[in-house]
Amino acid sequence: MSIMKGSTISSLDIDTLLGKLTKLKVGRPQVEGGLIYASPEQELRHIVPRMVEHDLDEIPVLSGKRVMGVLSIKSVVKRRNLPPSTKVQAVMLSPPELTPESSAIDLANAIVSSGFREIPVVENGRLAGIADRTLLVRLISDISELRKIDVSEIMTPSVITLREEDYIDRAFETIRSTGIRSVPVVDREGKMTSLLTLSDLARLGMRGKQRETFGEIVGSANPVEITVGSIAGKNFEYVVPGDTSEKLFRIMVRDDVRSVPVLREGVPVGIITKYDIAQLVNSLKAEDSVFVQITGLDDTDLREELFEDVGKSMRRIDRISRPLAIYIHVHTYNSEFGRIKYSFSARLQTVDRLYVAKSFDWDARKGVQEMLSKLERMVKETKSMRVERRKRSSRAEA
Repeated sequence: MSIMKGSTISSLDIDTLLGKLTKLKVGRPQVEGGLIYASPEQELRHIVPRMVEHDLDEIPVLSGKRVMGVLSIKSVVKRRNLPPSTKVQAVMLSPPELTPESSAIDLANAIVSSGFREIPVVENGRLAGIADRTLLVRLISDISELRKIDVSEIMTPSVITLREEDYIDRAFETIRSTGIRSVPVVDREGKMTSLLTLSDLARLGMRGKQRETFGEIVGSANPVEITVGSIAGKNFEYVVPGDTSEKLFRIMVRDDVRSVPVLREGVPVGIITKYDIAQLVNSLKAEDSVFVQITGLDDTDLREELFEDVGKSMRRIDRISRPLAIYIHVHTYNSEFGRIKYSFSARLQTVDRLYVAKSFDWDARKGVQEMLSKLERMVKETKSMRVERRKRSSRAEA
């Protein structure tokens, strides 16, 4: 199938594309600048500052040359009261299984299922390399079908932004509550002037090396008089609607950029991360079932109930447009009365397009059901508009 510029995801020859992706192998990717790793007996105080300094989210935990697990800075930060003397083995996680023979599809699935940015490649129990999201983009960047997709097909719309004059306590809360790592910063006219990253905030947190817990090192105690505009990076790459993924891939690989804003006349209308690319690749897997991921929720019973609700909704949507994958993130807030309030955000990828919805509620199932209803309405409205366009076209031709 010939794909022209501005082609849509639904026009892709999925079987051919999957064949190409399966042939792309992870191999034994080397780490530029040398490998940073931890030992199980090492204390967090000796390794976490190095991870922050080198902007690393995960590092392998090695005993000799054997891979024992992964140390994730996100999991360390999440457990805010960990003393710096905590041993790495107490908090290390099991990584997804990747070998040199793993395909680009396998790498995308590992990224999406774990949320990791750096994943050990293991051969006979020993470290053979580190695969990351940049490697995935590099692997797929030569596939012509993917290079010609319009960036608006991949981006997350309704992008969250911060104002230049916002204080950094709001920036910390925004990143903590949403899980995103890069936030466009806009002026009073809504035009983007800089890009705030988690690394910008982490560098501030490095001032707190002498504090008692690593939860504090990320900097929630930083002085509120520091404004977002004073620390956010002024040099940033961006794309505009109508640009193809070829330009996007080039930016991400050449400059190792994690997040690329999509601007229309200077105003952010979306953002694309390497995780979005992994989600796109992962959603192409030839499966009868829809890929469903729910993150941010520890209650196993509630998760199962939500999976059931999502399954029912996906079957209804399937009558209109085939769903490929849905990703739901849950964030909880504890009220002063001890109650829990939930916020939900969802990204639904169908064969036609990407849909995004959000909801808030004290009742988790009610909140998810409301959000799923929003997605169903969006899918129906898209079909109705498509049908109406065809009718108008037919009348014009007559």
